[in-house]
Amino acid sequence: MQTSATTSAPPTRDLFSAAVESLLEAGLSVRFRAGGRSMTPTVLDGEYLIVSPIDPAQIGRGDIVLCQTRRGPIAHRVCEIQTEADNSKRYVLYGDASLESDLPAAARQLRGRVIAVERGGKQMSLRLVGGVLGRTVFMLALELRRSASIARARLAALLTPAEMPR
Repeated sequence: MQTSATTSAPPTRDLFSAAVESLLEAGLSVRFRAGGRSMTPTVLDGEYLIVSPIDPAQIGRGDIVLCQTRRGPIAHRVCEIQTEADNSKRYVLYGDASLESDLPAAARQLRGRVIAVERGGKQMSLRLVGGVLGRTVFMLALELRRSASIARARLAALLTPAEMPR
C-alpha cells in the first residue's frame, strides 16, 4: 500500500491524466480548465484549453503542448527541440510567464497540442501564423520579454525598495 508521502501525484491528478491520455490516444480532442499563471498572458488562470492529439514529429518551436511530468500534466510552450545521440528528440518547455524552462521532456511524455483557449465565451486559436518567419519572430519576442523580466528581477534583487526605479 502506498502512502501520500510516497506518491508523486494526487489520485485525482492521476485519474485526470489517464482520462485525457485515453481520449487523445483515441483521436479525440479534450477540453479542460487550466489552473495556474505560468502561461500568462496567453492562457489565464481558469480559462478552458482545447487540446488535440499530436504526432510529436509534427511539434515545432512555439507550439503549446500538454506534457505529462513527474508533477503531473502541464501545458507549456516548446522553446527548443534537442536531438539526442540516438536521434530521439527532447523538448524544452517553459511557461510564457516563467523565468526558467522546465526539465526537457521526451516525445513519449507529450500528450497533445493546445490548439485554442476559451476566453470570454469565445474560442481563440493558439495556432502560430506566418510560417517559419512568423514562428521565429514570435519566439524572439517571447525571449526578449523573458530576458527583460529576468533583468528586472536581478535589478530588484540588487536595489533596496527605496532605490527601485518606477
